[in-house]
Amino acid sequence: MVSYTISASIITTAPPERVFAVLDDFRHWPAWMPSLDRVSVVLPAGSPGPGYRFRLQGRIVHADMEVLDYTAMARKTSFQISFPPLTGFNRCLVVPLDDGRYRIERVDSLNLPDLLAGLIDLTQRQRFERLAGEFLDALKREVEGPPRG
Repeated sequence: MVSYTISASIITTAPPERVFAVLDDFRHWPAWMPSLDRVSVVLPAGSPGPGYRFRLQGRIVHADMEVLDYTAMARKTSFQISFPPLTGFNRCLVVPLDDGRYRIERVDSLNLPDLLAGLIDLTQRQRFERLAGEFLDALKREVEGPPRG
């Protein structure tokens, strides 16, 4: 098993409550999150919190998700993707800055089977890093825009 971490950050004017209101609204992820436009979100009853599980369902591939960390300033969600077989976690942390703005830090940790890791080269890793940046850009637009009805 090979593991690697991707980190990205962005500055926003939105307070943590707004950031996490968007992140916790799993049903609306496909409306703003890059690369999820053809994915449905399968949610059980209940509210997000530690241990909450849900599924992202594509036509062929799915990802089982579980909320691991749920605090006022952070969220952490594990994932297990069906194909290619990947596991890992995503973490978003909001850090207050001295000027009234906030830094959103995203960390993705990926665990890849050795065979798959051998196929992922520097170009693919750079693609994952670009996707993390695109995610934060989209999140910033969503949290700084008008709230969804």
